[in-house]
Amino acid sequence: HIIRKHPSLKTVVAPPLPRTLKYVTESSGKASVIYLLGECGETVREAPYALEKLIDTYDDIDDSEIKLALLTATVKLFLARPPEVQHMLGRLLAKATDDVSSQDLHDRALMYYRLLRSGVIDSVVKTDASITQNFFEENDAELRAALLEEFNTLSILYDKTSENFISPEYQVKFKKMPEEHPLAPGDTSTADVLPTAPAPEGQPAAVEPVAATQPAGDVMDLLGFGDTLPAAPPGPTVEQLSLMPGVTMTGDEYQSTWASINDGDATVTTIPLNAVPTSTDAVETVLANNANIMTMASGELPTEFKFFLYCKDTADVFYLLQCNVSKTPGEPLFIVTIKTSGGAAGNAKIEQLVELLRSSLN
Repeated sequence: HIIRKHPSLKTVVAPPLPRTLKYVTESSGKASVIYLLGECGETVREAPYALEKLIDTYDDIDDSEIKLALLTATVKLFLARPPEVQHMLGRLLAKATDDVSSQDLHDRALMYYRLLRSGVIDSVVKTDASITQNFFEENDAELRAALLEEFNTLSILYDKTSENFISPEYQVKFKKMPEEHPLAPGDTSTADVLPTAPAPEGQPAAVEPVAATQPAGDVMDLLGFGDTLPAAPPGPTVEQLSLMPGVTMTGDEYQSTWASINDGDATVTTIPLNAVPTSTDAVETVLANNANIMTMASGELPTEFKFFLYCKDTADVFYLLQCNVSKTPGEPLFIVTIKTSGGAAGNAKIEQLVELLRSSLN
């Protein structure tokens, strides 16, 4: 809804979407991210590759809501970037039309297919979805009045009254004082008759409070205790990455190692290039000579270059990389997915590996 009401925010919301897709597990949340990839596909360079991974694992998706969002997003992305999405859309339509788990999904896939055949899909799918009026929630005067009654409570943060998130036995009922209440706000008529406690005999003289001393350093003493907080301990040091030359690895070892590492532990990043490579050999030679990063396989497709790379550091940790460079006009980007066999220690060195790639390719 935010994107529909404020289209100018696309450039802010869009870039993190492919990475967000890895961490969202709830069905409705994942469907929303997929839908946004379709809406913002023209500004997210990695959008086709993020959706292609989902299409490759279509048979493993059980939730029809995610499948519907994937179908709609892929169709919208095809209209924005036809060369990159044509083949993956064809595979998805074939899978969806054969899918009997959801009648709605089956019918929608057939509808998109027939619209594509007739050539009128632009006028149906590419419509202005912007919102010119306020959301309904913004006009809910009754809810807003109820929230103001519970101002300075969690109700403001949750955007709902306390009865919706606190059990009845723990709720505090707010009651307004009647007008005749002796302590009603603004009533000063009873101020003179209120009892006051007499001072006990032998009461010592009041002692003037002593201002708390300001602790040394940059730490502010918010509680006034005059204590100086200890300095934070230094963070853990990361060992320097050092790659071994002449490392070899078989194709079976590469595939088994890649499959053994959870996709959620992979790191996906992009490296801007000065220019699109002229061939796969140019990239392979530079990486092998300058960075000790070896090539398992590579290929040149009509729209992109693909690389399957690997390297090994002196701590006996393997780093596996799957990369691609699009040939389409625009800023050339080296999109890389990295997995490591070294667990947390290996992940800590991935930034160094990315920087090594960047300096070697440019």
